[in-house]
Amino acid sequence: MGTTTGRSNTRPPRPVATARYELYWAWSINYHPHSWVMLIDSRDTYFQVMPFEEVVRDKEGATGGGVDEGVLYFFAENAEASTIGTSKWNKNWLITAYGEPNVSSFFSNPIICSGSTMGETVALESYLRAMVNQFDTTKCVNKGCDQGFHNYLHYSKKLENTRGIKKVVVFEQGKGIINNLGVLRNKPLRERGLLNDQMSVLNWNNSVSYVAHQFDRDDELNRFVKGKRTGFMEAWKKQRYLMN
Repeated sequence: MGTTTGRSNTRPPRPVATARYELYWAWSINYHPHSWVMLIDSRDTYFQVMPFEEVVRDKEGATGGGVDEGVLYFFAENAEASTIGTSKWNKNWLITAYGEPNVSSFFSNPIICSGSTMGETVALESYLRAMVNQFDTTKCVNKGCDQGFHNYLHYSKKLENTRGIKKVVVFEQGKGIINNLGVLRNKPLRERGLLNDQMSVLNWNNSVSYVAHQFDRDDELNRFVKGKRTGFMEAWKKQRYLMN
């Protein structure tokens, strides 16, 4: 891995999906302890409403209040479509990292998505340190093991005793600020009533989702969002040409 500030890094290479948590941690320490931060995969995320508006409205009940504690928001995948045990990938990540006897009790639980997390910085920083430590503990180098780390930390209740974290709030799929769509890919979102004629992704109560994550799993939505991206790029290039 080379050297950093004069120190030799003897740790084995990690997949980008795992190493990113160290970058997240480094960034997190630069924010005010009670600033709200979102960590989300950018490639397959579509913002429909300003997501932090919901946090502001719920701030009185959601924040930890104390200087040294804060709140984490986790977002689940659809539990009817898949659980940890019925997902070959999620099950294997946990078994590879921790051994089946240590994680088999989690198999009937919903999948918590590691690619979409929010929280107050004081709590998020503690969570990120815990995620980095999971690699050092397990040495799991498989791409995707970060999802295993994420679910292990939650379902083993390790975060409940972590300094800086007052509580962890888990939102069911389609009921929180971030709507994870990945495991719903076996049926079009429109047929589920989760995509309207304005091409807005909906929650289960028919409200517009603040953030649609994993939009590219739905063919119709994927075409729409990528079409908007192409339009933005063309307009940006035209603006640059006019300015020059």
